[in-house]
Amino acid sequence: MKMQTLPRPYIRNFETNIRPEIELLLCCVRPQVDDAISERIKSLVKENIDWQYLIQIAHGHGVIPLVYTRLNAVCPKALPDSALNQLRSLFGAIAGRNLFLTGELIKLLELLKEQGIIAVPYKGPVLATLIYGDVALRQFGDLDIIVEVQDIFAVKKLLLDQGYRPNVEMTHAEEIAYLQAKTEHTYDFIHDDKGIFLEIHWRIAPKYITPIEPKHLWQDLEPFSLAGTTISYLPLEDWLPILCVHGSRHMWERLSWLCDIATLLHKHPDLNWEKVFKQASTFGCRRILFLGLFLAHDLLGVVLPTEIWQQVKAEPMVSAIAPRVYNQLFDQVRTSDRFLGRTLYHIQVRERLQDKVLYIQSFFHWLMSGNASV
Repeated sequence: MKMQTLPRPYIRNFETNIRPEIELLLCCVRPQVDDAISERIKSLVKENIDWQYLIQIAHGHGVIPLVYTRLNAVCPKALPDSALNQLRSLFGAIAGRNLFLTGELIKLLELLKEQGIIAVPYKGPVLATLIYGDVALRQFGDLDIIVEVQDIFAVKKLLLDQGYRPNVEMTHAEEIAYLQAKTEHTYDFIHDDKGIFLEIHWRIAPKYITPIEPKHLWQDLEPFSLAGTTISYLPLEDWLPILCVHGSRHMWERLSWLCDIATLLHKHPDLNWEKVFKQASTFGCRRILFLGLFLAHDLLGVVLPTEIWQQVKAEPMVSAIAPRVYNQLFDQVRTSDRFLGRTLYHIQVRERLQDKVLYIQSFFHWLMSGNASV
């Protein structure tokens, strides 16, 4: 049987040879591992792996749970005891923290519901449960909740009563200006005693990234069971373009964002693609969606329906952008090139002229102010 290695486009677009640690990482986080990939994992583990480097990049990319569970399932005895124990310890710590954050999220959602505030958790514990079926398998460090902008001050009062404080203190006038700014999308809070960072979203991302707001999503809310508690959540057809927008906003710097998309696609092959494309077109993120699908297929081996893959391949800008994503994913780009490449990326990945213009305006605003990253 012929061994499968990294996708050829990935290899072609790296300036240097791929380290075995990176190939091993990518093999481990694929949503499906067939016999060939399993044998490749066993083969790579026998090489001179720098286990501290592997653990470091796995942690940085937010995929420790996926790497540990895969290696523990495929070839635990082939790993050095120190590496396996370190991975197991990190996995246990992440699982414990995730369970703690899940309890806090459920409590806050119930309190918001009692106040008549519609609130939907974003990413975090619910996404872990929805996509992976296990809250321990998705590495996350904070909590995110989406609300309507008119509810922000009521949410703030509730959070203050629960021991949270704003991450940045603002006067009421400053808060009003902040909520109206196109460059902002979250009001952040901290609970010092619990060590929790909480982002309250009134948009999915800054307006120059996407126009998606709660009013676009509320009609699709579905009941979802999280740790025995019924909450409101979004259907998968809404989540797919939203996850692609989130990854694209950060130029896919963390592999975990691609793993979310790849696992969603693998476990839910019966997606309503007509609805997915309709949402993406409405939000002006069809090209961003196609890029996410391309990366999940090309890098993590996800099999897409033939008609969907044909549409993705027919978008020429996607294959042109992908090499830039690959090269920066594991820091193969110089700092100056990264800055210029990021700017070009965000312009190229948009299909609508008004979105390109809005990003350029925001970019020049950033140059003038130097206060935020675009």
